[in-house]
Amino acid sequence: MKVLVLGVGNPILSDDGVGIHVARELMKRKLPGIDVEELAASGLELLDVVRGYDKVIIIDAIQTTKGKPGELYILEEKDFEKSIHGSSPHGINIATALALGRKLVPKEMPKEVVFFAIEAEDLVNVAERLTPKVAKALPGIVEQIEKELM
Repeated sequence: MKVLVLGVGNPILSDDGVGIHVARELMKRKLPGIDVEELAASGLELLDVVRGYDKVIIIDAIQTTKGKPGELYILEEKDFEKSIHGSSPHGINIATALALGRKLVPKEMPKEVVFFAIEAEDLVNVAERLTPKVAKALPGIVEQIEKELM
């Protein structure tokens, strides 16, 4: 099975870059049989990256009304079917890009997509560092994702 872990986000917008921070930590671990990439966008560019994989794990920031910074959510593609947002700060949203890919090149799209969404505290301020609460949660998140992959 061909597996990709994809960290998504903007690494200069504080917690929006958490997916990229996680991907960089996972790259250091050199997990056998797992490709790890980072993508500073999540629109149509996503399709070029995920094509040809059987399973893709996407790591990205999320902001909910009741979440605590650093909290981890595991979501599936179906969780985004009723999304009311047509776009994200990165362009078209991930769910829309995946749905489009499934219509255009269905045989090349992954059979399984899992989202690890990390509750963000700050998605707008320019900073290359994560906020303290999200940074503190990062090692545990990396461990949990690594366990999911093994």
